[in-house]
Amino acid sequence: MSLAERIRKRREELGLSLDELSSRAKISKTYLWELERDTEGEKKPSADVLLRLATELSTTLADLLALGTVKVHQEVIEIPPSLKEFQDRMAAQKTPLTKDDLRDLAIMKFRGGQPQTADQWHQLYLLLVNSIRKGKKS
Repeated sequence: MSLAERIRKRREELGLSLDELSSRAKISKTYLWELERDTEGEKKPSADVLLRLATELSTTLADLLALGTVKVHQEVIEIPPSLKEFQDRMAAQKTPLTKDDLRDLAIMKFRGGQPQTADQWHQLYLLLVNSIRKGKKS
C-alpha cells in the first residue's frame, strides 16, 4: 500500500474530510488531495508535513510510512555534539531530558539525517512532545 493510500484510508477511517484534515494539519487542501492521489510516490512531503499528518491521523510516522519498528535494548548510542548541547540547554532551564527522550532523539533519523544544531533538536523535541500530548487527549 502506498503512502497516498495509507493517508486516504486513515483519513476515511477517522471520518475526516479533506478540508478537516488539511486544516488540522495546516497544509493546503490541494496539496493533501495531491498526496492522496500520488500512488506512484512522486511527491516527497517534508518531515514536518508527514509528522503533522501522522499527528492528526492519530498514527505514527512509522505506520504512515509503513516502516518496520524494533525495540532497542542495551545498545550504546552515540550522542551527537549538537544533541548534547540541546541536552545541556534543557538541564539549564530546569527541564532535563529523560534518558528515554535522549535515546529516542539520538536514534531518530529521517532520510538518513539528523538535526545539526541544538535549535533544530529543540524544534524536533517540541514537535514530538506536542504530538504525544495530542495523542493522549484523543
